Formats: sequence, structure tokens, C-alpha cells
Amino acid sequence: PRFDLVQFPSCSSCEDMFALRRVVTLCWLCSATLAYVIPAALPAPRQGSRLPALTMEQGVETMPVMMPKQKSWMPKAEDRAMSNKKWYVVDAEGLRLGRMSSEIAKLLLGKHKPTFTQGVDVGDCVVVINAEKVIVTGNKASQKLYRRHSGRPGGMKTELYKDLQQRIPERIVEKAIKGMLPKNSHGRELFRHLKVYKGDEHPHAAQSPEPIFFGGLTSMKDSKVLELTDPDACPA
Repeated sequence: PRFDLVQFPSCSSCEDMFALRRVVTLCWLCSATLAYVIPAALPAPRQGSRLPALTMEQGVETMPVMMPKQKSWMPKAEDRAMSNKKWYVVDAEGLRLGRMSSEIAKLLLGKHKPTFTQGVDVGDCVVVINAEKVIVTGNKASQKLYRRHSGRPGGMKTELYKDLQQRIPERIVEKAIKGMLPKNSHGRELFRHLKVYKGDEHPHAAQSPEPIFFGGLTSMKDSKVLELTDPDACPA
């Protein structure tokens, strides 16, 4: 409705004022309701009409999955492909267990690469040989315990480091490195890229693994080992 078509009554009394207020309120409600009516449901405007056609406001366009202005780089499929991974071989002879394991975990995670991304498999593969010759400092060889459970009541079994090293030396290195990887499916996938063997031979010569060496405290001998020998004693 248009205001120029409304016949306003005379304001001679209070009743006329109330009637005028009701008419204005009714016209305002009608105008507000028409703003939410679908344009197709409205009649076509007359020729020469001064009222513009009512249209709905245009909403925000749906953005694509990847923002067009996103600058964060994400590894592609070729960056995660197994064929593009490098292979390294580590000789564990004389290396400290914990420090060697932390360096190998960095290689598996890919932290040595500028393309490292959290939660993405961009690391390399590592082969460890001479697992039985890894060393520990202090009295860990006779005090460090390894526990396993069969899953049945009373199935807990405890084993010393020196006993497990005689029986399955590969398990010592594997448990140390696995404890430094993420505790989820990503960490389990990275653990599959670790190969540990007893002795100096491995079946991965076709991958041409590159030897890698660790210096510093990783290869330093234990300074806490006491040599209980008398320098003044006569040789036998």
C-alpha cells in the first residue's frame, strides 16, 4: 500500500488520533512483510510506476574447499610417495641407545627436511645393523627392565636389558625408537619404515641405502665406567 492512497481522517478528537495511528502502523507492517516476499510471487509492476521491483539481498558465495589465497604449503602425493624416500643405514656398534634412537626418529619423521609437516609422512627409511652392539651408560645393562604381557591374568613377564640383548637385540632398538614416534596411526606408519637387524648384513641392498654417522655424545664412550685396576700392581 502507498501512503498517498490512504485517506487520513481529521484530527479533531482523540479517537481520530488513535485511528490515524492504527492506519500508519498497519501500513508499516504491510511494507515490512513485502520485503521478505519472493520476487517471483509479486505482480509485475505497472508501466510508469514509481515503485522499484523488490529483490532479495544476495548472500555470500560458497568458498571452495581450498582457499584461493591460502599460502600454506602442503605436501603433495609425490612428496609422500615411497619411491621418493631416501634410505639410510646406521651402524649401531658403539652408539648410545637413547641418543641414537632420537636421531633415527628425526629421520623417520622428516625433521631433517625443509618440507617437514606435522602429521604428514615426509620422512625417510632407516636400516639399523649391528643392533646387538649398541651400548647403554651406567648400570642400565643390569637394572633396566623390559616388560611384556600375554593378555591373560598373571601374564606379566619381566626381563633385564642384558638378557634381552642376548635373546632378541633388535627388540631393544625397536622399542626405543617407537617410544619417540607419535602414538597414533601416523606413528605406526612411520615405524614401518624402520628395519633393524642383528649383524652387519641386511636385505635392502637394492635400495642403495646411504651410510649415515652420528657424532657427539651419540658415539662417545661411557665416562662413568669405573676401571677397578691397580696401576701399581705387578703384572702376572
